[in-house]
Parts: sequence; C-alpha cells; structure tokens
Amino acid sequence: SSTSSSEDLSPGRWRRFCAILAAGLAMLTVLSYGFVLLVDPYSSVPFSLPLERSEVALHQQRLFYPALARKPEFDSALIGNSNIRLIRPDILGRSLGGHWVNLAMNAASSWEQEQIFEVFRRNHEQIDNILVGLDYLWCIDRYADQRAVGARTEAGFPAWLYDENPGNDLPPLNLGSLEHAWLQLGTALGVLDKQFGDDGYTVFTQPQSEYQLARARQKIYGSSKPKPIKPVQPPAKMGAKKRRALPMSALPRLQGMLERLPPTTRVILFFVPYHSYYQARPGSKNEIIWNECKRRVVKLADQRGNTHVLDFMIRSPLTTTDSNYWDHKHYIVAVGDQISELITEAVTSAQPGEDYRILHSAAPDRL
Repeated sequence: SSTSSSEDLSPGRWRRFCAILAAGLAMLTVLSYGFVLLVDPYSSVPFSLPLERSEVALHQQRLFYPALARKPEFDSALIGNSNIRLIRPDILGRSLGGHWVNLAMNAASSWEQEQIFEVFRRNHEQIDNILVGLDYLWCIDRYADQRAVGARTEAGFPAWLYDENPGNDLPPLNLGSLEHAWLQLGTALGVLDKQFGDDGYTVFTQPQSEYQLARARQKIYGSSKPKPIKPVQPPAKMGAKKRRALPMSALPRLQGMLERLPPTTRVILFFVPYHSYYQARPGSKNEIIWNECKRRVVKLADQRGNTHVLDFMIRSPLTTTDSNYWDHKHYIVAVGDQISELITEAVTSAQPGEDYRILHSAAPDRL
C-alpha cells in the first residue's frame, strides 16, 4: 500500500493533474468571455448577436446609458442625477415635442453628467432639447472636481464606454459582465421580465405601498415630527464684489456644454426641488451662495439664448409637503409626474407658478 500511495503522489501525476486543471480553467475562461462578447451586455461589441438590449440592473446606469445615449431615435435628453430620474420623458415629449431619453444617473457628479452629455451630443446631428438638473454638485465648489460620487472611485466609472476609441470597446471579463450578460440574454429571450424603460425612465424608489410618513420625516428632519425653519439672525451679509469672487468651478463645465450645442437646441436649466427644510436657511451665507449660483446660471442662459432657467428650489406647496418626499431630496413617483407637467407648463406659458420661478425664458419664437 505504501508503494501505491507513493505512485499516487508522484510528481508526474501532479503535473498532469495541474495541466488538466489549467486547461479546463482556460477553456472555461474562453467560453465565458465568448459568451459575454456574443451577448454584449453594454451594446459595445460590433460583432455581437442581434438582440434587443436594455438596462438590466437598477443601480448600474453608468454601464447601460452610453448605449441608450447613442440610439438615433432620440433627439432630446435629460442630464442629471437621481434628483431628476423620476421626470417622465414621455410627458415632456407630448408637450414640448421631441423624442426624449432620461440619462440621469444616481449620484452622478457634474463631470459624469458631462460625459454622458457628450456621448449623446456626439451621436446626434439634430438635438431638439436638453434639460440639465442643477443641484449642489454644480453650485457648491468643493464638489466641482469630485469625479467619483456614485461610482465611489474614478476606477469605478467605465470610461471605455464613453470615449471615442473603438479599440477599447470590448467589455472586461468579470463577474459583473457575466451577470449582466445572463440578465440581458434572459430578458431578450423573454425568460426574464423586462423591468426598465426603453427611454431611461425607471422607478428607482421603493414601492409606494411601503411609504411611511414618519420614516420620511426622520430622514428629512432627523425627527418623526416636523421642525420649523429658523432664519439666521442677524442675516449674513456679503458685498457684490465678494459674491462675484465666490468659486463655483463646475459652472464653466456647464458653460462648455451649452457652447457645444447647436443654437437651435432648446435648453432647460432646472434647479431641482429639494425639500424646503434642506434648502438654504433664510438669512444664511448658504442662501447667498445659492442665489449667486442662480444668478450666474441666468447669465449663462442670457449669453446663449434659447435657454430657460426654472427654479423649483424654493419654498412652495410642493417642497413644504412632507408626504411628497422619501427623504430630503428624493420625491415620490406621483410628484415626479407632477414636476414633468410643471416643467412643460413653465416652458410653454413663460408664466411663474406657485411651485416654481422662471428665472430666464427663451425667445418667444421657441416657446
């Protein structure tokens, strides 16, 4: 028996076993990557199967939206983060014209928003409308150069899907690509239900049946009971020269985006409706900063023309109603539908409403 045991553990047998194992792993890797390339989960491979692809993972817009931004049937786009993901492209299209796609990505930095904007712009000769949702990532300077917000690290942003280099368009072989390929294939074959809209609109919040006002208030106020908004006393003061010197280094990025658009494109710059308790307190330095940001955005609109600036970041019936919100920034689906209607109302009527202010209107012949 000792002789048999020695033969079983001989170096030759171990080498053969390791060679077979390595060959098996190599074959599995080749087959796995071939599967990923043929299914092409991100619509980036020129020789893949002719499948109808869509978004298949709720919080992975960075991987799926470049393909959506390249689709020729769209001529209008929403650019932003989760604050505008519930704005309905179909409502905007019915009232404002155009075939809209919602390209807003959760926690997208201003830099990431510029990247998806560029993909859309480069792939469309005619752009009828662009709506950009503006929030703290555009106005508060310390976030201006923060490229990784939702992606967490810059390495987490799939830059290869956004650039113009066709040589790096093959997806990586990793567990994420494999999972997305299986989901993509299952959805295309009808084995899995299609969960996401073809126009980028997706309800990413919890089901309304799970809504609890007390829990929402806890996130808004840090308490289950509402708290009053206390003005700062004495009010903060800042001279005009100092206000003009405030650093807002994300706004030149916005200016560059506007300058790269055709003059015929109607632009809507939209200050998003934070809950009133989360907005700058009256009389605070933060209020001065936000007002200066709004002033500069209006100036950009005035320089370009054909641009609307809508301000929903005000204290209004919409932003003071706690039951409209899941937390301090994210509103419920019904409010998203309401805001979609209000945007079209503001653009087409050029008249202020109780839930928004019109800071700048486009030329009347574009209304």
